[in-house]
Amino acid sequence: MAIIREEEDSFSSMLTRGIKELNERAAKIKGEGGGSVDGATAFFMYDTMGFPLDLTTLMAKELGLSVDEDGFAAEMSAQKQRSRSAAKATRGGDGALALQTDDVAALIGRGLPFTDDAPKYAWAPPSSPSVVRAILTADGLVAEAAEGAAVGVVLDATGFYAEAGGQAADVGVLVCGGAEVEVTHVQAYGGYVLHVGLLRKGSLAEGDQAECHVSYATRKKVAPNHTLTHLLNAALVEALGDGVAQKGSLVDASKLRFDFSHGGALKPSELAAVEASVRAAVADALPVYSQVVPLDRARAIVGLRAVFGEAYPDPVRVVSVGTSVDELLASDGAGCASVEFCGGTHLSNTAEAGAFALIEEAAVAKGIRRLTGVTGEAAVAALALGDALAAELSALEPDKAALNDFKDRLDAAVVSAHVKTELRARLEALSKQAAAAAKAAANELKMRATQAAIEAAEVAAAKGDAFVVLELEPGVDAKGAQGLLTAFGV
Repeated sequence: MAIIREEEDSFSSMLTRGIKELNERAAKIKGEGGGSVDGATAFFMYDTMGFPLDLTTLMAKELGLSVDEDGFAAEMSAQKQRSRSAAKATRGGDGALALQTDDVAALIGRGLPFTDDAPKYAWAPPSSPSVVRAILTADGLVAEAAEGAAVGVVLDATGFYAEAGGQAADVGVLVCGGAEVEVTHVQAYGGYVLHVGLLRKGSLAEGDQAECHVSYATRKKVAPNHTLTHLLNAALVEALGDGVAQKGSLVDASKLRFDFSHGGALKPSELAAVEASVRAAVADALPVYSQVVPLDRARAIVGLRAVFGEAYPDPVRVVSVGTSVDELLASDGAGCASVEFCGGTHLSNTAEAGAFALIEEAAVAKGIRRLTGVTGEAAVAALALGDALAAELSALEPDKAALNDFKDRLDAAVVSAHVKTELRARLEALSKQAAAAAKAAANELKMRATQAAIEAAEVAAAKGDAFVVLELEPGVDAKGAQGLLTAFGV
């Protein structure tokens, strides 16, 4: 309700400003003897004030004015041209090529079918070659491209996964006869999958055949992060309750990142429980299933996790861990570690992830937390380093220099978040202990120095000496020396 009220207040404010602006402009037009709102003004009301043309026309009519709709259309056309020019200016940089709205419309106008991306779920190259249907360069859609050009290639079918659902795109190479395109990014636009990269060898033309050589080695690093993101989502619900809602995610070859709704930072015990739950699922070697299901049937699956407000296709792809989708459709969901709507690429078994470590927890915005995790070799290294640091801290003497060095290395270390929090708490306790010991030692030294000085002064006084020279113990600083003077009333 609070969000609805904010939207209503925002719309009301926009409407008030727009009415005031139009009234002022209408008064000026009338004052100058005019009878029509020009196209530039009507477009300003639309583009800047958020007033659709029909609202401006209605209000102008109430004020006794007409609206130059042809002029408005000309301004709108000019704005689109500026947008196209700006888009063209950004093309050509690495990864910058993108199909604009007009490009997609042009492809549809040609009668070009959307790209068949069903082969993206396979872990081997498609058995038959694809066909180059369109080529995009910095100059827009072209029939052919020469060696060295940055290109975007639309195929009739592809084995590449396009960036979607928080998952990074596949990379690899398109081999088109004697030509090779090094694919660095893949993105879908209105059903057309654009493979962006450098034409590093040969020339390319529409109609050429293309073989999709996906870097499955890279995908094998991404897939564990995606599958374990699902398990992380389920583990959070288990640890924190049903109030947890996914707010975003990112999975690539180096990490997984998961944003979710929660009122405050997780306690170390909660972080430990979440990490342990995911690690247990990896150790249990659970099978991972996927199946395309009618949306109404899929929504009835017990325990299903979905992103609130997300529009899902019908039918929808369901990914489950531990229990097959068919079993979930026919049961109460018992024994299922995770089930979600998802179009990403996944492991076939959780054991393939190797290991998991939850390495960071942070705030993203009010009420939104972010967890970052790693899998495979990175997780093994993080867990081992956490154990090593814990053992080192246990053997560490409460020495200030040694503790400061350990703190610097701990801050920079990639270890489990709950381990880092716990080690920082232990380190703080040791630092306080070291500070207290140092203070006590300084006080003891000061007391001995004071007593030695008093005794030396008494001996000197008994001899009738006017002064005495005394060598103090090493470690007496200026503050300690000042204490001596105070003891003699100086």
